[in-house]
Amino acid sequence: MGYKNNLSKKFETIYIVLLVWFFGGLLTYATFATFQYYESQHSNYLFITTFNDKVTNFTQAISAIDKVFLATSSLLNIAPNLTNDDFSKLINKEMLINTGMLGVQWAPRISLNNLTSFEKEVRQSGVFDYRVHPQSKHASNCFKQDLGSLFPVLLAQPSDVIGHKLGLQLSANCEIAQSMTQAIINHKITTSNFVSNQGELGLRLLQPIFNPAPDNSIRGFVVGIVMINQLVDTLWGDIASSDKYQLAIYGNQEKQEQLYRSQWRNECLEECDQQAAYLKLKASIPFANQLWYIELTQRSIDSRDTVLPYVCAGLIMLLAFGLSCYLVMNINRVQWANKLVAERTESLRHQASHDKLTQLYNKQALTEILNEKTSHHTNPLFSLLFIDLDHFKKINDTMGHLIGDKLLQQVAKRLKLSARSHDDIFRFGGDEFVVILNNNIALPGVKKIAQRILNQLIEEYDIEGGRYKIGASIGVAIIDDLNTSCDEIIRNADIAMYEAKSGGRGQVVFYHDKMYQSIVSKLEIENSLSQALANNEMCLHLQPIFSDQQVLIGFEALSRWQHPLKGLVMPDSFISIAEENGVIHPLGAWVIESVCAKLAQWIHIYGASDCPYISINISPYQLEKPAVVAQVKAALIKYRLPKNLLAIELTESALIGNKPVVKAHLDQLRALGLRIFLDDFGTGFSSLSLLQHFPIDVLKIDRSFVIGINENNMESKNLVKAIISMASALNMDIIAEGVEDQQTLTWLSEMGCTSMQGYYFSKPLNQEDLSKFLAKHLTGRPSAQWLYQWQNNQDVGAGDELPPILS
Repeated sequence: MGYKNNLSKKFETIYIVLLVWFFGGLLTYATFATFQYYESQHSNYLFITTFNDKVTNFTQAISAIDKVFLATSSLLNIAPNLTNDDFSKLINKEMLINTGMLGVQWAPRISLNNLTSFEKEVRQSGVFDYRVHPQSKHASNCFKQDLGSLFPVLLAQPSDVIGHKLGLQLSANCEIAQSMTQAIINHKITTSNFVSNQGELGLRLLQPIFNPAPDNSIRGFVVGIVMINQLVDTLWGDIASSDKYQLAIYGNQEKQEQLYRSQWRNECLEECDQQAAYLKLKASIPFANQLWYIELTQRSIDSRDTVLPYVCAGLIMLLAFGLSCYLVMNINRVQWANKLVAERTESLRHQASHDKLTQLYNKQALTEILNEKTSHHTNPLFSLLFIDLDHFKKINDTMGHLIGDKLLQQVAKRLKLSARSHDDIFRFGGDEFVVILNNNIALPGVKKIAQRILNQLIEEYDIEGGRYKIGASIGVAIIDDLNTSCDEIIRNADIAMYEAKSGGRGQVVFYHDKMYQSIVSKLEIENSLSQALANNEMCLHLQPIFSDQQVLIGFEALSRWQHPLKGLVMPDSFISIAEENGVIHPLGAWVIESVCAKLAQWIHIYGASDCPYISINISPYQLEKPAVVAQVKAALIKYRLPKNLLAIELTESALIGNKPVVKAHLDQLRALGLRIFLDDFGTGFSSLSLLQHFPIDVLKIDRSFVIGINENNMESKNLVKAIISMASALNMDIIAEGVEDQQTLTWLSEMGCTSMQGYYFSKPLNQEDLSKFLAKHLTGRPSAQWLYQWQNNQDVGAGDELPPILS
């Protein structure tokens, strides 16, 4: 049975092959015939189109010859005594292009009696060797009209081509004379054939020029020299030189007078006439007083016209052969192809869902898995860990991406070892990873796994003999509600991760709703902060500064934001945001302008000597730009303020960053006469080197130390006492912040602190409360010359002038 089945399959294959060859043969023949027909038609069309174009060009050339004669006749009518210069300007080589003309001559009629005087006159005009002469020694005057006249060539252009024809007596040649007579009788151009020294056939076109009525006598002839070979070669050169075509031009329909024939026929002689014509076209063209007959014969078919049919037929035969070979080699490859497709599909699916470097799931797979988990409420709850490596960029920048890639591969291995077998691990991108703890939302268990992962990641990495140590920050989102979207899950874990980073890195932080609310609030503030100045929402509150004798000596300017929805916003909520997005610069400029305007107002009301100073808080970001110096200087000049009424406050963090730039700008502010206050002293990077390196005039002791004085905190007291002693040694003044009771004020005064501020004296005052406060403390008080002395650190006499004004 199996043998019969195999035999049946073989016969079936042979039958199919024969059927393919049969239809292939039919298709081959039909294709060959079709392409041969259309190629032949195309060849005929091209031949006819080419012939018509050439005939048109020939007609245009004859028309151009007529235009040359017309232009010459018009010039002779306008200028009867035509000079050689005028003639040469009209007749040039450019004018004769595509006409086949060698040149144009002017032969006036000259009486035999005036011949000598004519020659003399021409020689005097510049043609020194001019003389009238016949074409040959045996020539005679054959002109029938007037035997007493001659027609010598007077002008000939282009001179370098036919200039040697000057003086030639045309009527001495009987053939020319006969044509001249015919031209006079018919008042039309006539032709006279001639053969050049090179054996080429040429034509003289003779146009008679008559005197105006009523004389109407012959005045002379315009003669055009046309070389037939040159004319034909110019217009039909590509065809005339081809052995594929035969071009012939005849002077009559009976072909008795042959004017031109293709040059190659001179070689093949009688064989040319014996060749069968494939296609022949004829046309007649009037030329002067003649009618020319043009005959173009195509002797053979272009071999290229037969190539395409054979090529197409051959291709179909090859196709039939290839198809039959495929059938003969009929191997059942469907199963093999399906297997290959399945393997390739699986490979592509793996590539689409896995990271190429670490072979972990990628970001696309994370989205798909989370969507699947949240779309079916029957799925168990889970937790998501968002992991970001700390300081990984330093490894890439210093050691190169090759080491960085190998480190990421080791991180992937450690994640696999730290996580459980049924957990999903992803490379989110760059140095960020995600772990899904399936079926686990219990806080202790999640925290234990997250800490185990963190401990593994902070261990040293051994890569190519080098040891590297990095950290990691982990944000955790516990998903106890499957209605949460995929984007929200990732966002929440990402927010928790950034909280871990901002909290010092190297820790695990769990997400809670307040984190998101804080980010939304921050974003709202950031979006509306840029418009706050334009909308006049910013305002200043001033907190007074008193001497140890409880006399008002100054104020600290504090920014407030009167938000239309949130109410009064404290600077802690928006200054850091302003520093991040650059709004701190226009905000700082507004503070400087507002404070200086306020000082100018006070000086007008209370006088310069009784006016308290105002200190302005300057951000570290402002100090990095030179604009802050220019803004302060411009405001002082604009409001003509004494230099001692404005002070600058900055925190210690401003001195740690770009030291050279900050120091340069502080020196420039100091040069303007401003004093420099160092705020919150003792809470940051306090060191004697900073105080020695930067131009600091006043130290402000942070309120956190001052509050401890009232609580009898010895550490606070000792620290404050040390700061006062150090400032005194460095010749700096001291302002204690946060003074809230009489006991603290008394203790600070005893320790030598000369200036204080705090709620004991007053909270920061708005504009309304400030006016009342100033009216209470400044109006009617005795002259404050001691204040001026304290601020300028100099003795003040009764006759001294007010502080100098910047200009």
